[in-house]
Amino acid sequence: MKLRLDLVVAAVLVATAGSELVAPDAFSAQQGLEQEQACRADDAQGTSRMEATERILAYGYSEISELSRGCDNVWRALAFAEGDPVNVLVTPRGDVLTE
Repeated sequence: MKLRLDLVVAAVLVATAGSELVAPDAFSAQQGLEQEQACRADDAQGTSRMEATERILAYGYSEISELSRGCDNVWRALAFAEGDPVNVLVTPRGDVLTE
């Protein structure tokens, strides 16, 4: 009987420990979703997608792909410079930088 009680207690402890490990991930996923929604609500600042594309092309880059804007209003893209892939940034002021 004592062995069976020990097994039940051990099972409860394992189940409780497992739920504590899962809960923070679920919480952080929810936080990430809320931050992403807040980021989208603040879309009015900085350069537009078209302006970012035009600036990247004007700096001599080609084959722009994966163009996306982060919450910091910086556009990030993968482009090619002389045949080599380059991570390119376009700041809200319109400056073109490499990463």
